[in-house]
Amino acid sequence: MVGHPERRTQVERRAASEAALLRAAAELIAERGFERTSLRGIGARAGTSREMPAYHFGSKEALITRLAERAHERTIEASAEALTRAGRRAEELSALEALRVMIETYLEVFIAADAPEERAVVVMWGATFPSDSPLPAAVQADRQTHRDLAETIRAGQQDGSIRADADADAAAVLVMGMARGIAALSLAHPDAADPAKVQGLCGAAITALLQGPSPTAPDSPETAARSSGQPLELRKSVG
Repeated sequence: MVGHPERRTQVERRAASEAALLRAAAELIAERGFERTSLRGIGARAGTSREMPAYHFGSKEALITRLAERAHERTIEASAEALTRAGRRAEELSALEALRVMIETYLEVFIAADAPEERAVVVMWGATFPSDSPLPAAVQADRQTHRDLAETIRAGQQDGSIRADADADAAAVLVMGMARGIAALSLAHPDAADPAKVQGLCGAAITALLQGPSPTAPDSPETAARSSGQPLELRKSVG
């Protein structure tokens, strides 16, 4: 006798419903933009009640904030997976290496996946440009990203992997702008260049601009791969 599948718990059902709504929101924002995306439209796209988005998230801004948070979480998860593939641990990396892993993985997630979620995040950046932005949470997230990058750069100046004369705040703007510009252009013009080569060149540029005069660790196969501009996912096979 065939058994009945176990019923999902209320928590599982809620998580599945929220995931479907976030996916629907990403698809609509990627297709139409932020302003033309409504909670009712998100519910309809997800195949649920049109009131369900408001029930789960309360407001459009709260839903969009969660969508941006998920994009950040995916980048962190991908960074951990990339380090595992390369046989490295986060605590073994210099701050400069950590910065490269962070940015190269970010580009890998945004360029290689070309998923609605990533495209939606790029579209939402545009909504932060007006002085009276409809997405204050996204503006705050941008500021936090800049602070985090600047903190990583200062840590690199402390461990010697990043040159001491670099202005950390200015360097963080440069790195953030380069990564976001590449992500946006690659999504808009996916056939313009090989994504892996773009990703590797971005990492190589970060090293060329910021590397300190006395690296804290001797070259390993992975470090040599970084210097050659090869993308993170290929480094494990180098050597």
